[in-house]
Amino acid sequence: MDSYNTKTTREKNWKHSLLYLTFIISILHLTHQTNFSRKLLIGNQTVRIKKTPQLPLRFRSDGTFKILQVADMHFGNGITKCRDVLASEFEFCSDLNTTLFLKRVIQDETPDFIAFTGDNIFGPSSHDAAESMFKAFGPAMESGLPWAAILGNHDQESTLNREELMSLISLMDYSVSQINPSADSLTNSAKGHKMSKIDGFGNYNLRVYGAPGSMMANSSVLNLFFLDSGDRVVYQGIRTYDWIKDSQLHWLRHVSQEPQVTH
Repeated sequence: MDSYNTKTTREKNWKHSLLYLTFIISILHLTHQTNFSRKLLIGNQTVRIKKTPQLPLRFRSDGTFKILQVADMHFGNGITKCRDVLASEFEFCSDLNTTLFLKRVIQDETPDFIAFTGDNIFGPSSHDAAESMFKAFGPAMESGLPWAAILGNHDQESTLNREELMSLISLMDYSVSQINPSADSLTNSAKGHKMSKIDGFGNYNLRVYGAPGSMMANSSVLNLFFLDSGDRVVYQGIRTYDWIKDSQLHWLRHVSQEPQVTH
């Protein structure tokens, strides 16, 4: 009888130890997934969670808000050669020069916000638009600073259209970019008019709030408007550049007349 009880006790202890070990392994695995890799497993696909910046955007305590504007990077596939450089520089100049320069400027200027204002990639030199976008915006994502982008006339000349590009950009780490205004911001409450459509992709408004601890800390004191200026268009038989449309201007007027929003 004693032998039977001893055997039973050992089996119970072994099972408890196994369950405890399994529990510890599960916790470690979950911790790794959540805090380090920040990935979720959905079905057989590994999905990465977007890293978000500290929001809302706001002025510093000294009353400043520094914006780093980056335009016309014309990023290619990462090793695309430079144009309009000296012959002696051509062999050694590529997209990587842009990357290194952007990293240095971010480090030296320590901006509060980075704005990319079009022609981020150069379509004809980008064999994979998504890959080129990730490389072009890499320094901004690595910095952990909030950033936003709009498109130029060359961004969509690769493998993604303008809507797909803005969708991708809005999902990148620390990006506060938007595809288009929300339905609420398309409604003109004063006149009861609702715009059913706004031209382009990448029309949105970012509010910057007052300095922490100030009287304006809970109110937006600066609006950053991003408008899609399009790419190319044929007008009266002539191929030319696109322009800002009436629907965009109507939205801009409506939003700019709104009172300060309390956070």
